Amino acid sequence: MAGQPIISQCTVSSPDEMSRLGERLAGMLAAGDCIGLQGPLGAGKSTLARAIITAALAGQGIEAGDVPSPTFTLVQPYPFPATDDPGREIWHLDLWRLEDPEDVIELGLEEALGRHVSLIEWPERMGALLPPQHLMITITPVENTSQRQLGFHGGSDWPARLGGLGI
Repeated sequence: MAGQPIISQCTVSSPDEMSRLGERLAGMLAAGDCIGLQGPLGAGKSTLARAIITAALAGQGIEAGDVPSPTFTLVQPYPFPATDDPGREIWHLDLWRLEDPEDVIELGLEEALGRHVSLIEWPERMGALLPPQHLMITITPVENTSQRQLGFHGGSDWPARLGGLGI
């Protein structure tokens, strides 16, 4: 994920704060967005993804229900219709179990990257297949606390979009 400039950093102190951040991020999602969630096991990637999905669907009047981690299914799609694309979805991917970046192609991710919103845990497993205009959120646990340091990296329009959220 090298090569992407740092846009911003913030610290969250609890899972509730991580969820509130996810709610804010949900409001700016657009078709074709690819957001990578990078960090060690237990960092809060799934907490952030669940919050983004739940808030994005609620904004569409859709009850999210249970938002499981797609660790075993690899991908979990959620309806996220748009006026110009009623079939648009949010794809939540967990690539932890992938051994080869080429395995991503079999998941049909190429369609998701152009049409849907993709939230990808363990995006580094995609290697060079990660699209160049993605947003990377790196989550780093702060030792001996419940705090998490988040770094936001991305090019293109991400700085302006995140700046509009106060991030």
